[in-house]
Amino acid sequence: MNNHVKYKFEDFTLTNYRTMIQLAKKNNYQFKFFFEQNDIESKVILWRHDVEFSPFIALKMAEIEAMEGVKATYFFQLHSEFYNVLEKEISGIVLKIRSLGHDIGLHFDSHYFNIDCEEDLEKYLALDVQYFNAILGTEVKGFSFHNTNKFILSCEMDSYAGLINVYSKYFKDHFAYCADSTGYWRYERLIDVLNNPNLQKLQVLTHDAMWSSEILPPRQRVFKIIDENAERLKNIYDSHLKKIGQNNIDWKGAL
Repeated sequence: MNNHVKYKFEDFTLTNYRTMIQLAKKNNYQFKFFFEQNDIESKVILWRHDVEFSPFIALKMAEIEAMEGVKATYFFQLHSEFYNVLEKEISGIVLKIRSLGHDIGLHFDSHYFNIDCEEDLEKYLALDVQYFNAILGTEVKGFSFHNTNKFILSCEMDSYAGLINVYSKYFKDHFAYCADSTGYWRYERLIDVLNNPNLQKLQVLTHDAMWSSEILPPRQRVFKIIDENAERLKNIYDSHLKKIGQNNIDWKGAL
């Protein structure tokens, strides 16, 4: 069996993403935010995005959801190596996603602070969310962990620093879980989970760059995003020099 078949590359297109949203609706799932988890009068789905690589793809997914009349929670990082949430264009995307009716959360990187105890988790989580809210004008209610390890998975309290912990024991015990981490289904295929008639409560985790307009293996999906962002930065540089009237010197002269 080749990797294309083994890892279901065809599942991870934006066209199929819309199909999965439509399937969840067809099967009567009610899309809720994490702070609404007590509203469990019917089938509930907590649809979550950990934004790892491309806020631009995250926005496309948010627009698909909005067009389908559903809502999700988008967790953004402050310490990402792949995007800067404080860059004006990226901040604008965060606010645009919120304006589409989605919730904004913090994708917290405990490794940035070398956290290995819950006391430090409370301390640095409070620091990050205070800064995030102050800069972006948000009111973050929950957080997800970035790159889980044994310690992180042991942090199962309902909340830390006043924020809902989506890795809490409550969510682990009460919601089935489906994730596309690193670009393939880590447990069960999403279409199979959504079609399971025995499930009433489900948490779905998706990652921006793991979904593409074309069929690609996970590594190439991520590399495509990196290459596109590099081109974006080059264009920003060229546009800036043109705007301020400075020479833009290359091998054969100025552009």
